[in-house]
Amino acid sequence: MKLYIYDHCPFCVRARMIFGLKKLAVEQIVLFDDDIETPTKMIGRKMLPILQKDDGSYLPESLDIVHYVDSINEPKYAGGNITPEVEAWSKAVSAVVYKLVTPRFTQTDFPEISTAEARAAYIARTSKSYGDLNEFKKETHTLLVELEPQLSLLDAWLETRGEHIDINDFIIFPTLRSLSIVEHLSFSTNIRDYMERIAKTSNINLLFDQAK
Repeated sequence: MKLYIYDHCPFCVRARMIFGLKKLAVEQIVLFDDDIETPTKMIGRKMLPILQKDDGSYLPESLDIVHYVDSINEPKYAGGNITPEVEAWSKAVSAVVYKLVTPRFTQTDFPEISTAEARAAYIARTSKSYGDLNEFKKETHTLLVELEPQLSLLDAWLETRGEHIDINDFIIFPTLRSLSIVEHLSFSTNIRDYMERIAKTSNINLLFDQAK
């Protein structure tokens, strides 16, 4: 199987997680951000992740990939349903997370933006979707204050569960991995331990060493 991804993309992280957790081999292919042709040939539009199955067919949509790969063998990692608490938390933090991480992503040496053309395409695309990225960077303190109560909610929720992995972790961890690029964001010990445990188990790097 082949998995087409962007390194920075939290949806791609979901797909990478399931392969890492299940210790299944997959060829990971990072596309340039300005490569519209390749994903369009596969699924009719520019969107990642895309899984190319062994039969040559293509499967988009991150959670569809997670469930497909999880069905291949034991043990299962994507069972259960997304809890209302996690779904509400994800919706509540999404806007502030994008404002915090997107300007920093544009300044990071991800392989998908390693050419001038790809980086320019990414900046243009994200600016069109979210607004002035430079202004977001200036608002870091305000955004961190806005994020703080949501991290407190997550901290409390994580306290109530053990170390089992289920579908909720495919929502939570990719968001936290993105946030690890924010230099002045302090995580509680509980959340930091969770991030490092899932990162190690799924073989996905965190971004603390690239924080800006």
